[in-house]
Amino acid sequence: MVSCSSIDTKEKCTIKVDPKSKRTKADCRNKNLTSVPLDLPADINVLDLAGNLFTFIGNSDFKRFVVLSEINLNNNEIMALDTHAFYLPLLTKLQLSNNHLNVSDSYSENVFHSSSKLRELDIKRNMRYASYSENPLDYNLPGSSLINLEVLVIDLVCFPKFNSSFQKMSNLQTLIFDDCFICYLSNETFMNFPQNVKELQMRSCQYFFVVEIDALKYFPLLCILDISNTPISLSQALQMVYPLQNTNMDLINFHHVSVENSQIYPYDVILTPKLMEYIRTICIKTLDISENSICSIRNKSLILFQHPQCFEQLILSANRFGLGYFISYFVSFVYRMTNLTLFDNSYVPLEYKNPQFLHDSQTLDLRVKDSRISEGNFEKPSFTFHIPKNLKYVRVSHVMARNYVQIIDISNTTLATLDFSYYNTDMFPLFICDGFNNLTYLDISGIESTKTFGQFPILKHLKILKMAHSQLYKLIPQNVTIFNWTTYLTSLDVSHNYLWYVGEKSFEGLNLLTSLNVSNNMFQTIPRVIMSFAHLTELDLSFNLLSMLEDDLTVWINVQNKHFGHFKLYLQGNAFICTCETANFLIWIFDTKANLDMDKNYTCRLPGGGNNFTKNVTEDYHNYFAACNAAIWIKLGVSLLTSICFCIVCITLVYNFRWRILFYFHRKFLIIVEKGLEVNFKYDVYVSYSDDGASFIKNIFQPTIEHRWGLRMCCEDRDFDVGASNLDVRARSIHKSRHIIFVITPSFITREWNRFEIERAKYEKFTKDLQKIVVIAHKTSIQNTPTELSTIWNDVCVIEWPEEGGELFTVWQKLRLWLF
Repeated sequence: MVSCSSIDTKEKCTIKVDPKSKRTKADCRNKNLTSVPLDLPADINVLDLAGNLFTFIGNSDFKRFVVLSEINLNNNEIMALDTHAFYLPLLTKLQLSNNHLNVSDSYSENVFHSSSKLRELDIKRNMRYASYSENPLDYNLPGSSLINLEVLVIDLVCFPKFNSSFQKMSNLQTLIFDDCFICYLSNETFMNFPQNVKELQMRSCQYFFVVEIDALKYFPLLCILDISNTPISLSQALQMVYPLQNTNMDLINFHHVSVENSQIYPYDVILTPKLMEYIRTICIKTLDISENSICSIRNKSLILFQHPQCFEQLILSANRFGLGYFISYFVSFVYRMTNLTLFDNSYVPLEYKNPQFLHDSQTLDLRVKDSRISEGNFEKPSFTFHIPKNLKYVRVSHVMARNYVQIIDISNTTLATLDFSYYNTDMFPLFICDGFNNLTYLDISGIESTKTFGQFPILKHLKILKMAHSQLYKLIPQNVTIFNWTTYLTSLDVSHNYLWYVGEKSFEGLNLLTSLNVSNNMFQTIPRVIMSFAHLTELDLSFNLLSMLEDDLTVWINVQNKHFGHFKLYLQGNAFICTCETANFLIWIFDTKANLDMDKNYTCRLPGGGNNFTKNVTEDYHNYFAACNAAIWIKLGVSLLTSICFCIVCITLVYNFRWRILFYFHRKFLIIVEKGLEVNFKYDVYVSYSDDGASFIKNIFQPTIEHRWGLRMCCEDRDFDVGASNLDVRARSIHKSRHIIFVITPSFITREWNRFEIERAKYEKFTKDLQKIVVIAHKTSIQNTPTELSTIWNDVCVIEWPEEGGELFTVWQKLRLWLF
């Protein structure tokens, strides 16, 4: 409630007034009270005395509170009630749970006599000592005083016996058995309850018990049946609905009713048409049969319901049955559930992907090979599944099974939440949308990102995306825009992905992001892209490898907090260090107005070894960081010494490489001169070679001359235009080349074009356009050089390519000097 005014009594109770309902509440919880405070206002409407030490409630304890409508006496030590303890004509709600009131003799006939408006009575957890008795226990409540009671919360002992006074509770609609120790539920157990009960809860009963088939026949108007976590076996639970055949039910909750140690019912359940014969006739809005060890479905018994249009929620999770053999029938059944809004079939451990079976060492390789062949030849049934238009919530999480759905169509549906996390199947389906969609929440955690990337259409309404445990580190090196299909996200979870950096495009387009979780990764520094999220107000960096936060990031966080009025930052579990370099960060932790986790107190590593907490280090700041300023002069001296050393190194390098530097400027000078003389060379080197020299050119020449030296070569196999005249293209290429190299190999003499290229080179040399003619003898003698070169032999540079690696460096240097 919202407090409008407050007054403290000497027992320190708090009085609050709700401005909307105008009701006054006295909050006296956990005050060690043994009686009602005497100075409480008489006009209070709600009195909360839970968690005190009351042992007895007398006739006059509440008599002066004439407008009191609610009393909470839970968790006291009450053992008795006076005959007119609750003389309150306006009382509507009374809570007495966790006391010592025996339901057989603690409630006198007149204890509620004046409380005719009582609507809700909670007396659960009062029968702990009587719950295990093998003798029948009479339940005596003054039913004549509870004719308007609508909700009754009570214990259920081993052998209960409800007397006829319960029949007088003619308006009772909700019956909840909280502490349930029943040993046998017979056809007569509920015979004295009124027939207008609409809701029955028997959750979390302690032990297995037998249920007779007609036990619920006294509740013909029952709409809600909840026996979840009660170990009676699903087989018995399905028989329990025998009296409810052909009725309408809002909820049947049979979650985890399996029993492990029963000699009557097996732990594993096989659904058969016989087991489903009663429940299939009921029009059910919500059915939960999750976690019941259902291992098999016989004769399509799961889809034999006569009223599929009634279903609004269907929960099948944590069982072990497959849908493969009747998948098409099941899909047709889903389509007939026209009002279905929620479907959950998660935690399904059916089969592993690509299992390999070991029989013996001699046949292992053969069997693995055979299994792969059979897998490749296996044509499994597959189809497109169209999401029903009214379905809003789908969860198919933690699945290990074969996937029969290749395409999921979410076009023109109301689907808002889709959870496919840890969907470990042989293939991930393709999602398509030809129209509008309303998907706002998507969880694909636990699935390798390379499988889900590109499998979704543009989702303009998606606000929350979870991709934890998705191996995103496999996509980051590709430098792709990972989230270009959902640029309207406000919340993104990419935790547990082994990320240590983020590419330039990886998180591009997330301009509306307000919450980002990158926890449990391997970041040593914060990705700069985070500071581009202008609307971010929540950032989880916990359990990374951060030693500190950089100054620009802390400034950005302060700006975000000032702009939006709040900023939540999680830093737990990082590798913070407490040194002079991180002193500004440590001060920022306690100065910032942003909301940090762990009460701003984190573990950090000290320079001399050992750990401490940031709060301790900051409080004793001067002792830890007194020497930080003295280090500035040391840094200055080191900087000067470094500068001197750098200058010496530079001078030494210039002296040692003076000729290379001169050659570099000489080449630049030649380029400038050539531009002035209007000499336009397209290539630096034209290479003439025969077929047996092609590999030498490709594997040795090109990597060095082009990639390392930065020169451009003209090779006929790569640079000649297809379809052009060989004669013209060779003449034009030599003319546009600064140098020419003839690679002489054993087959060069018989090459068709060598004479033409030599003559053209001689012509270009005489016109002084060609600067160098180089002859390289590779795997042959220099004497095999064509005689056509003899007329210009004095202008030819000759290299006999060595076979041994020791002389290669000298040869390369000589060639480099000639070409440059």
